[in-house]
This record gives sequence, structure tokens and C-alpha cells, in this order.
Amino acid sequence: MEDIKITNKNRPSNDIVFGLVFEDIQLFKVMARCVLGEEIDESSYVVSQKENSMGSAIYNKIRFDIYAEGSKIITADMQNGYPGEPIRNRLVYYACRAVGGQRVRRSRYDKLKTCIISFIFENASYDNNRFITKYFMASDDGGKLRKYSDLLTIVEVNLKYHKRTANEELNILCKFLKIQNNRDLDKFLEKYKDTEFGAALYERYMKVIMDKDTMERVEQMDLYQEKMELRYHSVDEALILQVKNSEKIARKLIKRGTPLEIIAEATELPLEKVQQMAKRYNKDK
Repeated sequence: MEDIKITNKNRPSNDIVFGLVFEDIQLFKVMARCVLGEEIDESSYVVSQKENSMGSAIYNKIRFDIYAEGSKIITADMQNGYPGEPIRNRLVYYACRAVGGQRVRRSRYDKLKTCIISFIFENASYDNNRFITKYFMASDDGGKLRKYSDLLTIVEVNLKYHKRTANEELNILCKFLKIQNNRDLDKFLEKYKDTEFGAALYERYMKVIMDKDTMERVEQMDLYQEKMELRYHSVDEALILQVKNSEKIARKLIKRGTPLEIIAEATELPLEKVQQMAKRYNKDK
């Protein structure tokens, strides 16, 4: 194995690495087949977050790690933080934009492409302890649920709940995305180096993380920076981050002499907290 050190920035589940690895259409085809049960047709094109422009306007509206379009629109996002409750709204929002971003000419709604939006969670999705869950638009007539339309499907994959399946490609994919350090990578290589999918994943992965120029360029993209700011690793940490940001804004407003009641209202911090911060600021001046 090349002389590298696996860190949070270059492990397979990192947003950048995941996107760059699976923009390879052959690897994406295998992932779509084993996770979604979908075959990517040969006319499809696949792009990752590193692309700033592409033929479809939809990509400029939403931030997919991987976007593939052919006869269907199929996307994949890797989530390596702890997904709280808002993740469901994000999933639905992305799915609706995938449908709404398509052009409809002369009322030919029958030409709209099926959209399959998939999120792969390193940790468990909010309130879901299943490995793979598919959500459809369905009708409820008080009896049996019936699928309303095939236009839209949302897929959640929870790596935390993966157990060995009869699908070896799926097992290999999950093992790959669970790699956290060099020891895990060594084990993956030893076990799967003689399999077509395992060997291809390893080869592509090494090529991606050894290309430091591309890694750094994608890391500086506005889309990536914005996404990183939205990530959190637990609900508690998300709340802590929110408070810290509010306190940072409050300190700036205190320095400007803004009335404390207005600061409390603007930052949603308790007035008592703002008063304490103002007292410390005046003491330290």
C-alpha cells in the first residue's frame, strides 16, 4: 500500500472523497445496482460536487455529492455526521427539486424522469434503525397503502445497521465506506483485492486521495464549505454550535453599543446571558 495516512479528511465516507470516487460511472453503476436495485443506462453521465457547471440546470440548485442522469435521475449523498430530525426535510426538499428542476415542454408531464434520491448515513438516520429503507409517494384510502406515483423515490441507507447480506457487492461497498483508518484499509485490501468491485474501489480510492491538487480545489469550493458548516456530529453538538454562533454575534453587537434587549431578541439568547456578556466586556475594556 502507498505511504498514506487515513484521516477524517480522506477516508472513504468523507464528502469529497465519496464524490470523487463514485463519479467513476462504473463504480456508480455498481453502487446503484446493489443499493437501489437500479441499472444505470449507458447514455447516463455522472458528475460529482467538484463540477461547477453541467448540462442539467438542476445541479446548480441542489448540492448532490453524486448526480447521474440518463433515462432516470439518480443521486447519492454521503452523510458522515449524526443526522438529526431536519435531515428528513432536506431529503424531501432535494427530491422535490430533482423533479421540479426538469423542463416540461408542451405539457408532456409523461416525459418527466423518475427521480431516485439516496442518502447514505455513516450513523443511523433520524428515528430509523433499518439498514435500507425506501420511501414512495403513496395513497391512504383507509385501507391498504397504494403507490401513488413512480416519479419519486427516497432511499435511506444506514451503514450502522448493515449486516452481511447475500449481495456481496453490497457487503463490499459497506465495508469500504466504513474504513476509518489504515488498519481498516489494510483489512479491506486483504479481503477484497481479488474481487472485481473491491479491487476497483481500492484503485480508484488511492488515485483520488493521492491527487492532492484536486482534493484541495474541491475543498475550497463554496458549495463544499457551505455543506461543511451545516454538518454536525450529534444533536447536542448542533445546539452547542448554534449557541456559540449566537454568542459570537452578540459580542460583536455589544462592541457596537447595540441595546442589550435588541441583541437578546436578534440572537435568541436569554437577556440575562447577554447582560453577563456585556458586563464581562465592559470589565475587560
